[in-house]
Amino acid sequence: MVEQQLLPLLGDTQILRVQDFSSFFASEFPAGSRVALLFAEGERPAVRNHLFSALSPFSPLCAEVGRGAMGLFSLPDDVRAVVALGNRAIPAARFFATLRNAECAAVPTSPSAEECFAKTAPPPFAGYPLRPPQKILLSGNFLQTDCAAALAQTALSALCAEELRVHALFAERQPLAALESAAQSAASLSLSAGEDREQLFFASALFSLSRTQEFACMGMVQFLQSRMPQNAAKLAYSVLKTCAERELFLFEKAQPRPFFVPDYAARLRLCAERTGIAYKKLFANVRVPSGEESFERVRIFQQSRRRMADSARLLGEYIQKIARSYFAEGESARADTDEAYYLSPELTPLLSAPVLEREFGLLCSPAHMSAAAKEKDPA
Repeated sequence: MVEQQLLPLLGDTQILRVQDFSSFFASEFPAGSRVALLFAEGERPAVRNHLFSALSPFSPLCAEVGRGAMGLFSLPDDVRAVVALGNRAIPAARFFATLRNAECAAVPTSPSAEECFAKTAPPPFAGYPLRPPQKILLSGNFLQTDCAAALAQTALSALCAEELRVHALFAERQPLAALESAAQSAASLSLSAGEDREQLFFASALFSLSRTQEFACMGMVQFLQSRMPQNAAKLAYSVLKTCAERELFLFEKAQPRPFFVPDYAARLRLCAERTGIAYKKLFANVRVPSGEESFERVRIFQQSRRRMADSARLLGEYIQKIARSYFAEGESARADTDEAYYLSPELTPLLSAPVLEREFGLLCSPAHMSAAAKEKDPA
């Protein structure tokens, strides 16, 4: 089901299960081609040596992708194909292939597809548009890094689908099928099996390619990754738990503050300052309702809250399923998400749960942010 839904989204990219890399490379690259093998520090030597041996007919050049990617520019001009080993090397390989108009084959070592399909390059070339790899080569034996993080990241598809359900209470409905399929697939997998890790990659790819909106939960993850890169493995799961708990409280117990009007300008300035996102871009996410629209939102909220509380409880049960595999991989407790949640309403144009909390006067500034504000303005 997931692979069928994914197929029309892939464009010119092929995702292939590969057992014999030597035979594959022999059939893929013309004789006499120069091929570069890119890898990141920390990739398993056995896997790296296996790929290097498989590429030996093409006199491969090896390049380690460290903190920067400037070494890519020193590769000879006759290198017309690049193989990226590991998820951290894939963006650099895509950048190289985009600039050189070269072939790119990605060999992930994590079940996450995010690095394969991100539309723009990460630092130091942030914002540069990237072509996706022509080939993504999967081997369940290779997909053994950051499995729990990939599972939690893919499970965010359930949270994105929930954001669209909440938004649909007040505005137009949007397609949910791909997000729901990715979420269901993630919850049914055992990370101890190579075939299931491959299937998780397909679910991750479907989630990555079917996101057509800026979601609050994804904005939270990106903000947290910029602040706590050392805790990257636990961030997606932390966001899952936080958002599910807050949504349940919102629809089950919270009461909108009558006649409340958020200080949109102050919130936008704060979000721009804390996230580094341009004020104008954030401003485009915010639509100030009229008084009549505000009362109508409260009416719809009160009318729908029981049904949406049930939906939030189902989301919590889904996360419990994810947790069994997530913690079985040895992951630990959650990261602090209070600041990210407080900023998240400005990171999405959708009327999702965090946005409703803002509109209804239910968001409380985290303690450390309140203290910082008082230092700037003692009055």
